[in-house]
Amino acid sequence: MKITAGHPARGEKFYQRDNIITKVWELITTGHNILITAPRRVGKTSIMFYLLDNPKKGHEAVFLNTESVNDTNEFFKRLANALLKTDSVNTSIKLKNLLSEKFPAIKKIGTSGIEFGAKQELDYFEIVKSILNSANPEGNTILIMLDEFPQTLENIILDCGEKEGRRFLQLNRELRQNNEAPEKTRFIYTGSIGLESVVHRINETKAINDLARLPVPPLKNKEANTLLSLLLRSSDIKMKDEIVAYMLERIKWLIPFYIQLMAQGIRDLVADEGIGEIDNKTIDKVIDNMLYQRNHFDHWHSRLRIAFKGDEYSFAKDILNKTSETESLHSNEIVDSAVKYNLMERYQDIVGSLVYDGYINNSEDKGKYRFNSPILRLWWRQNVAG
Repeated sequence: MKITAGHPARGEKFYQRDNIITKVWELITTGHNILITAPRRVGKTSIMFYLLDNPKKGHEAVFLNTESVNDTNEFFKRLANALLKTDSVNTSIKLKNLLSEKFPAIKKIGTSGIEFGAKQELDYFEIVKSILNSANPEGNTILIMLDEFPQTLENIILDCGEKEGRRFLQLNRELRQNNEAPEKTRFIYTGSIGLESVVHRINETKAINDLARLPVPPLKNKEANTLLSLLLRSSDIKMKDEIVAYMLERIKWLIPFYIQLMAQGIRDLVADEGIGEIDNKTIDKVIDNMLYQRNHFDHWHSRLRIAFKGDEYSFAKDILNKTSETESLHSNEIVDSAVKYNLMERYQDIVGSLVYDGYINNSEDKGKYRFNSPILRLWWRQNVAG
């Protein structure tokens, strides 16, 4: 297995978690649309790629990353063009006749998209709805997988306002519920930021309450051990069970990203220094080396700058700085910081975003927040908190 730290894993690079894949198919086959929820770097996009590459019989998958989209009509234009590449849609004579009849400006419809005879701005939501309503009834069920959907919503809110953000959500809900053949389509959403926190901010939670939540937890110790073995196999590096246990304890938050980083660090250290036997000191040195490679962790800080502005950014950074310095932060101290930045009405949403995005959690003690990853905590204290 090849190491792909920081990038979605696909094909032989993907460590398949059978229980998660089984749950996805159970939800699909029982008629649910799905919201895959988990912090970044846990493997949500990799799961989508697996479904794209390995659809079950009678299913056809469409994958669309809409991270850069900031306009409702542009979103549905990209979705329309993606759908036209599927066999179930492209082979539908009924669809082509219907679109030509309803939208006379269309000159050609094919796998390359829609071509217009005259320059005209069309309502692509209506086109997508027509496509879904007219797909070949004998064809496959289409899995429409939308990656970075929450970022798209956030972009639309930022550039077009909350009203347009609510309309965008309502149109997506209408597609899921009101097309004429709902059993022929399933929607799967995910993203590196939390959809629920963005939706809550604009008071439109009813627009996604039909989605089945599928959380992707960290790896179990046995899974992490297996993944590590697969990553090190080609290097013939062997580690004693007690050393692996020490490594997993130091990582603590067992997401594929950290296992991949450790595997790469171990391989590099063995190659550079000719280490014969891996011990606890080797693990410590790999982690120390990781902390000096900003590219592995800079996105955690840059994401904060994108998500929050002004006092909200200062508040979020203050919370993370204090948590990195003291290992845990009491909820009373968070309230004090919210008062300092005049954010009493908003601070719970911000803390919720930090929890969802994978920075901190209060799962062990509801009154105290800790970094999910001790490694990220060390990096933050060293490079951000100063």
